[in-house]
Amino acid sequence: MSEKKELGLQKTVVSLKEQLARTTLRNLRAQGHTYIELREDGKRFVFFCTLCLAPCYSDAILLGHLNGNLHKERLSCAKITLLGENPWPFDDGVLFFDSSTVEEEEKSLICGGEAGPLQRCCSDDGDRFAIVAYDESRVRRDYQLAADDLLISGLLIKERTLDVEAKFIGFGRIAARLFETKGRATWIDKLWCEWLGKEGSSDEEKASVPEHDFAVVTFSYFYNLGRLGLLDHPSRLLTSESNGEDNGRKRKKSFSDPEDTSDSLCSQDDSSEEVSSARGSRALLADYDDHLVNRRVIKNRTVRRELRKQQRIFSERICEVCKQKMLPGKDAAAILNTKTGKLVCGSRNLLGAFHLFHVSCVVHWFLFCESEIIGNKMVSGKGKKRCTKHQSGVKWNGLVSDVSWQIFSVFCPECQGTGINIEGDVIERDTFPLSQTWRFGVKVSEGRKAWVKNPEKLENCSTGFHFPQQNEESVKNQEERVQNMKLVRFYRVEL
Repeated sequence: MSEKKELGLQKTVVSLKEQLARTTLRNLRAQGHTYIELREDGKRFVFFCTLCLAPCYSDAILLGHLNGNLHKERLSCAKITLLGENPWPFDDGVLFFDSSTVEEEEKSLICGGEAGPLQRCCSDDGDRFAIVAYDESRVRRDYQLAADDLLISGLLIKERTLDVEAKFIGFGRIAARLFETKGRATWIDKLWCEWLGKEGSSDEEKASVPEHDFAVVTFSYFYNLGRLGLLDHPSRLLTSESNGEDNGRKRKKSFSDPEDTSDSLCSQDDSSEEVSSARGSRALLADYDDHLVNRRVIKNRTVRRELRKQQRIFSERICEVCKQKMLPGKDAAAILNTKTGKLVCGSRNLLGAFHLFHVSCVVHWFLFCESEIIGNKMVSGKGKKRCTKHQSGVKWNGLVSDVSWQIFSVFCPECQGTGINIEGDVIERDTFPLSQTWRFGVKVSEGRKAWVKNPEKLENCSTGFHFPQQNEESVKNQEERVQNMKLVRFYRVEL
């Protein structure tokens, strides 16, 4: 055994259920179901339909789902919008699925490999970062950037403030189908964003269609991206290496559950160190501060188990647009203000922290903001106004029912930052109350559901909203027109 350790050989346990699930997934993807994934739910492997956000816990349930009416409706929409020749190059786990990475996913599915999902997503190998330490005095011309690439300064990544290089990957085109009466737009029927790629739009179109003031920056998500982490070195909690501090103790090997391989990654102590209650584990955990954890490996198995549990809970982040979880390794996105070169959350904090969302959710948020801007122009002059919290003589509670807030630009769905330049230590103030932002999310969901039932047929892959007219008689006397509105830049940061 010692010779094997010296050679760096690791024992990998793959259960029969996992092998069968992988075989089933491989057959499904060979049949064209590239939107089916294999995810981990505790000790079970679950088939997950990205189109329907539906987990299927067995082959029979998956087969029934694929033959169901809900999936058929979503699949018919996907054939028009997502399964084209030039697909969206993202895999965010809720709508976009990049079929070009299918072979790579089969080699390292969620729990199938030498390292577990938490160990992979929380790897602390700082040398992998294609970034440099943040320094305000550094001159940007020192970086060899391509013509369309960007350098985004002062982002909080793994508890460090860094400059990152964002590579340009392509354009998305926002367009709308409008109803007009006497040359004046009166109704938005559909609003969408289609993927063009780097060379998708012609020079004539680029000259006639303006670029958006905001762009989408994508990352591969991990738990302390854009925020402070729970531990500096979480990978140490998942390793059996004790750096020679095992004190000669013999380890017990458990055969009670052959499918549970998580504990096999950690050294096991005598049964006298086990604490059965969660209360006892939390008490033990309180004795280990972060500084002590970072200096040596915790040898008590119960403490390690509690730390791993807290790490998993802390690593979960909910997207504020769709209210679905963000998964480690999937594509996440932030919003960039192209005028200032800062992420929109940069005007709301001084630490470099920023909020992340699913890539498709950011696209939908762009479309929602554009629909509100167009709608405000249609009803301009009818008394709508944007207000602030600090109007003299006006109570905040009265504003919620008396005033309708307008949207003038894209902003962060969570902190309402716009990325504007602010001098000094002042931060940008938020405008909308929590109840109003909740209504924004409802509008996004309703527009997306209507789009699935009646999508726009386009040459490129797309996603969008549909706003059905309540009174069909009023539509008969109106003219339809498709208008190309803006080009949105997409960037990717490789970490």
